[in-house]
Amino acid sequence: MAFSTGGAKGLSSEINVTPLIDVLLVLLIIFMVIVPLAPLGLKTTIPAPRSPSMPAELAETPVLVELNGDVNHPAYRIDGAVVESGAVEARLRELLARRSERQVLVRADAGLDFGAVSSVVDAGRVAGADTVGLITPGAAR
Repeated sequence: MAFSTGGAKGLSSEINVTPLIDVLLVLLIIFMVIVPLAPLGLKTTIPAPRSPSMPAELAETPVLVELNGDVNHPAYRIDGAVVESGAVEARLRELLARRSERQVLVRADAGLDFGAVSSVVDAGRVAGADTVGLITPGAAR
């Protein structure tokens, strides 16, 4: 704020609003630039149509992959069927091709090596799963 001399009247205590207007104009320009960059809506996905070859209750449930056994030789089960380690990706690809929601859930024993679990997660992604989730030990069976 500056004081202006009023000539013969002495000092005047009027506020100099020029710096205030300059700051407000700069803020106005900043907000005018930022507003068009704001997202306009939510990211949504439209569900795919259900495949007629699969019953409705199976088409909507995720594929469950279970890993049991010891560290060196885990046993793989996909939707309850025993599968060899080399055939996991092919079996997942086959099951996911018939489902409208391509989800894979992985449940593994706590004592297994994470490399076995990560190979199943990678196989699910390669097989075409949209989401691959891990079931924690506290989850209901």
